[in-house]
Amino acid sequence: MPVAIVQKSTAKIAFAGEIRDKKLIDAFTEASISGLTGILKLKVMLNEYYFYFAKGSLIYSSTMKKTMDQTVLEIIKYSGFISREKLLKCEREKSKAMKTSLEMLIDEGFVSMLLYSKVVSLAMRTNIINAMLETNGNYSFELKAKIDSVHGVRPVSVTQLKPISTLIEENRAAVKEVADSLYAEIDKCAGAPYLKPNQSFLHNAVTADMDYLKFFSLAVTDFISKKWSFPGFFLKDKLLNSIAVYTFRTLIIIGLCAFLYLAMMTTAFDLKNEEISGQDFYFLREKLSKSLQNFQVYEKKQLPGKSAGKKGNGEKNTKSKNTKK
Repeated sequence: MPVAIVQKSTAKIAFAGEIRDKKLIDAFTEASISGLTGILKLKVMLNEYYFYFAKGSLIYSSTMKKTMDQTVLEIIKYSGFISREKLLKCEREKSKAMKTSLEMLIDEGFVSMLLYSKVVSLAMRTNIINAMLETNGNYSFELKAKIDSVHGVRPVSVTQLKPISTLIEENRAAVKEVADSLYAEIDKCAGAPYLKPNQSFLHNAVTADMDYLKFFSLAVTDFISKKWSFPGFFLKDKLLNSIAVYTFRTLIIIGLCAFLYLAMMTTAFDLKNEEISGQDFYFLREKLSKSLQNFQVYEKKQLPGKSAGKKGNGEKNTKSKNTKK
């Protein structure tokens, strides 16, 4: 699956710094204007981003936290492009074929190469937007001799990133809200004809006839203008279903506990306080002695051969002693 092929060479750092002192868009611009070939690494608190440049063109991106295959499979799975039956079929057969779920979906024809190309390019751009939202971290650009382009991924120019950077500067909260709700369904979109309600944001992005960066910047701008919205937190169907299920289970448990409590409280228990007398003790002692005697008698009856054998041996020994004398 998509992996940027890097030829081995001595690592040389073209530039490095912190996001506090320099924005990530400025690092992209510097690599693009200088026509550099290499990897721009961004280290943040819980993740690490990698941006691959070939002669100043941003051709690929990946993260340490999640591989590109995982991101692509997640988009395909949760955006509604593949049915549950097809996904389960590929999950069952991937171990036999020794392939990943994404490779099985492609080999079975469930995911076309056109869909794969759109999704992998979209996943690359989501990595860029998420990285541009980071506020703390260190970056460094490692020069490489050559980086081959990844098949199916459309490169990104720095001019496409400037509108996103401007939106982040002006309204970071709105950009982050949309970036964190990519799998949420669109609720109302009266003023956004490029969006379809009751479908996820990413599903709309894949089916739209425009680049994802342009789609994202336009969608965020209209989101700020309240031309479309996500469903309210307390109005989501999944949340309401979950609340109903757990409420029903809680009521059943409370009912069972109340029933057991009432059953225990209404039941009368008679406590017997009996003292052990001396007669009981002697009675038990006699019983034990009789059982021991019976056991010994039974043992003698069961083993007659051994006792006879012992007597026979004894008689032979006495006879031998007498003959010797």
